[in-house]
Amino acid sequence: MGSQLAKQPISELNTIQPSKTKEGLTKTISEQQQQQQQQQITKEHEDPTSSINPGRFDNILRDAQSILGLDPTDGVEFKVNQQLNPFFSLIHTLRFGSVLKPPAYVLSSRFIRKEYAFLGDLDQKGRLAARFFQQTTPKLLTTAYVEIDPEKQTTSTGIDLEYYSSSSTSKLRIQSDKTISASYLQTIFHPNLISGLEFSYLGTSQKCEIRSFTRLYHKNDVLSLELSDSPAKHFKINYVKKITDRIGFATDFIYNLDTNSSHSTVGIRYSMRKCRFSTLVRSSGSISSMYEELFHPLGSLKINGEINYQSNHYFFGFSFRFGPDI
Repeated sequence: MGSQLAKQPISELNTIQPSKTKEGLTKTISEQQQQQQQQQITKEHEDPTSSINPGRFDNILRDAQSILGLDPTDGVEFKVNQQLNPFFSLIHTLRFGSVLKPPAYVLSSRFIRKEYAFLGDLDQKGRLAARFFQQTTPKLLTTAYVEIDPEKQTTSTGIDLEYYSSSSTSKLRIQSDKTISASYLQTIFHPNLISGLEFSYLGTSQKCEIRSFTRLYHKNDVLSLELSDSPAKHFKINYVKKITDRIGFATDFIYNLDTNSSHSTVGIRYSMRKCRFSTLVRSSGSISSMYEELFHPLGSLKINGEINYQSNHYFFGFSFRFGPDI
């Protein structure tokens, strides 16, 4: 198998979500990670025929999220990237002008080597999220992480163990909030069918959660099916179509079995050599769009916005990047 860490792009490591927390620094960094991931995607789809191993359980919806993961920002954002050496880089992110969120500054550091990596994010309020990856053996990837929030006076830690065999991936996650989860992903018919199961035990609430997943691949089409009982019993369908080398289409449908309600999203992305346009239409009544242009290898401009017809609300934002795309 070789080094799994060395095969993963930085954007893939950045998207790991260690906890289920959706507030505080985790939400701030999650937004930043989505933006970094969108910038670093250079292909419509990764060729699933290149390896029999199904890959990471956290990335099974990567094809759909590359299009549907559009996260428009309100206000103005400046990002300065510094590549200090081939292994170490710094990212300065400054956001202001938003009527929904207060001004924020985030300092991100990335240290990437062949067998290990460190990713850290620190904001102006002292909130910290850090992750350390170690290729323990050619088939075992170990991840340790910590999140510190001085305002809430909370600290959360955890560790992930991921084992890669020739045709499957197994993962064990242990968190300081007494949450334990285990997942197994198996390639059934290479490269057309992948299936997996995830089991989680929440010690604080003494609750169990189960999630199953199946992905079907055929040439330029990817169909994903997910059944889960968290946060409510629901099933989710994702479909991704590579129409041409420049045009990608994706849609998802979520049906809540408890409330008998549904939600769907349709997205399309058009990519050219130095620019990209994406738009999303949601059944909740909102439309989001983003235009990104690379005007120089060391700079880019992003214009995005969202209109919600149901709540009669809209916002627009601008993002400028200076420095290499890291």
